[in-house]
Amino acid sequence: MRKNPNCLELYQQTLTSNISCLLEYVQKLVYLYERRGESLSLILLDVDNMKQINRRKGYKYGNFVLLKISEIISNSIRKSDIAGKYKGSSFLILLPNSDKEGANKVVERILDRIKNADFDLQVSFTIGIYSFVPNRHSVEELLNLIEAHLARAKIKGGVVLIQEELSKRSLNHQTLLEALSKESIEPAFQPIYNLENDRVEGYEVLMRLLTEDGKIVPASCFIEDLLKTSLMSPFEEVVLQKALSKFRSFGLGGRIYINFPYNFVNLIAKGKLKVSDFYREVISYGFEPSRVVLELPESKITGSTEDLVELVKEVRSYGFGVAVDDFGVEYSSVERLIKTKPDIVKLDGFFLKEAPSMLKWVVVGLKRLGFKVIAEQVEREEEFQLVKSLKFDMAQGFYLGKPQVL
Repeated sequence: MRKNPNCLELYQQTLTSNISCLLEYVQKLVYLYERRGESLSLILLDVDNMKQINRRKGYKYGNFVLLKISEIISNSIRKSDIAGKYKGSSFLILLPNSDKEGANKVVERILDRIKNADFDLQVSFTIGIYSFVPNRHSVEELLNLIEAHLARAKIKGGVVLIQEELSKRSLNHQTLLEALSKESIEPAFQPIYNLENDRVEGYEVLMRLLTEDGKIVPASCFIEDLLKTSLMSPFEEVVLQKALSKFRSFGLGGRIYINFPYNFVNLIAKGKLKVSDFYREVISYGFEPSRVVLELPESKITGSTEDLVELVKEVRSYGFGVAVDDFGVEYSSVERLIKTKPDIVKLDGFFLKEAPSMLKWVVVGLKRLGFKVIAEQVEREEEFQLVKSLKFDMAQGFYLGKPQVL
């Protein structure tokens, strides 16, 4: 027996480099085989007694077992197949252009070779096989389905052939491509109310997709799939151009709140885009920069705080307003907030829904720092009365006005 590997060696040597890489392969194959209309198979192989192996022989030996299984899998699949270590003691195997019979043969080959492996202890498995022709499926749905079947089969162990059908998704990769080619992507305008004078302060631009039968699909239904493609930037460009044009042609008053394009911060930091280009586009539609507020969602900040501070300074130099969106969740940073000094802070609806008792202290703190504060996701009368009593400057949400496609 060779020297037992440590954890780092284990993850470096088990097929694909990491789980994110593996899941990216899955999603790309789903898109590809959806377009081809051909069968794709997924195999999830889990070691049932890994805890007992680690307890009896130690973690180094447990790592050796996993590495040996990885080698067996690698030698049992085609060069066109993909496999990698998944969660815990499980492995995920992707078999392009393979039906359930082909997938079952791969499993039999793996199990036969594992039986002949020189392990000091018996290794037991539960294996799930799912063969399907992709039809608007997401990676999350597929893996949740397989994991659920495996969890139910754990008592008996063995091989589970999953027959359950997943419901079709309303949108797929091809739908997104067609929407872009036809420019059936539209801005929706949601009013933002000034709570001091009970007037509309302005409108936030949101993304919507129009289907062939005239339905309006909110971004929440397709944004995750869109982010897995290279289409986000062109989608945002279409929405921005239409928003500026419609805002002017329909005579909407107040300010227009626009989300920073998804790669805006990174592209400017790398010198691939200039704020001056954005400025010229805005004024070409007859807008004064002072009427434009650029919203920077915390979830989009991937660069350094220093890059962000410089970007905000440059944006302000052209006369644009700056707001921080979704503050209080995900990657929110008080340090970044204080250093960038935005004009407005949009407080995520999480506080209103899940932690209303904290709202007073958060709002008081933000206002003492000199920020104007907007309450998001105001959807009921009692929520509206609460944000008014807490002296929010502005508010938006379905109670005050739903997003409208003009």
